[in-house]
Amino acid sequence: MRIARLSFAFATLALALPASAQEPPVPSPSNLVEEVEVIGRLPGPAMWRVSTPTSQIWFFAAPGTGLPKGFRWDDRRVATALEGARELVTPPQMRFGISAVVTVLVSLRQPAGHTVRGELPPDLRDHWERAARAVGHDPAHYDHWLPVLAAGFLQDDIARRDRANRIGIGVQLAPLLRKFHVKVRPLASYSGKEMLKSLAKTPDAAAQACLRYMADVALEPPGDFTEAGRAWAKGDFAPALALNRRGSACTDATPALVELHDRSAADWAKGLKAELGKPGKVVVLADLDTMTRKGGLLDQMKAEGLEVIGPAWQ
Repeated sequence: MRIARLSFAFATLALALPASAQEPPVPSPSNLVEEVEVIGRLPGPAMWRVSTPTSQIWFFAAPGTGLPKGFRWDDRRVATALEGARELVTPPQMRFGISAVVTVLVSLRQPAGHTVRGELPPDLRDHWERAARAVGHDPAHYDHWLPVLAAGFLQDDIARRDRANRIGIGVQLAPLLRKFHVKVRPLASYSGKEMLKSLAKTPDAAAQACLRYMADVALEPPGDFTEAGRAWAKGDFAPALALNRRGSACTDATPALVELHDRSAADWAKGLKAELGKPGKVVVLADLDTMTRKGGLLDQMKAEGLEVIGPAWQ
């Protein structure tokens, strides 16, 4: 299970959402127009909408860092979008054959005589050691893995440490999905084994950037995270987006993650075009960076010649 959490955390936003087998009614075009007007007047997190005469896609951007546990936000806007929706489309999920993945992990261990810390510059080594202790581990706990995988395991341990204080957006959406009988469908399913194999190709500079970023996250004060969540809940997504994008020096230089991003972007483009060809309404849930980055979901819709209704994202 730790292996599955690790690769999924590296790859995309983790969303624990229940599926519903019931089909909601398909709204008429006149109802769709009314919903646009209603949602536009409601408070809450930012949302975007594109439409054709017979279909709509609503985009709901989740903060990739999660939200403070017990935090309440005004969900009326997203509730109105979900009411009558055919389905909620979530990011790609990772699939695992545990025995095959364990075999791959053997190749991601350090060569004999090498350790994560032994390859680091002194300042990063000190930063990394403090981060390991901040999540309750001796730094030697990570030493036998390749650096990029050690960063991934630290990310998993940070999530374990913060579990009592943070919650994913999917848990908070679950009651609305049940209320409106909205089915949940992941965009695609990818092989976790293949992603892990690709991690072995990570350049040293990128691996060190990943180690530094995850150490920063482990040691950061909780105040920035809380304030970003509050701003997101009021429709100001810039602070949460800034937190999301701090790790770009890691993700943009790691071949496995770049490949995954490109594949996901192509699947999103294909999937969104297909949805616009169907009558009715769907809601798309993705993290802020996937939604708003250059070439992201909103840019893709604009490139198709569609008007994107909602706040500026670039």
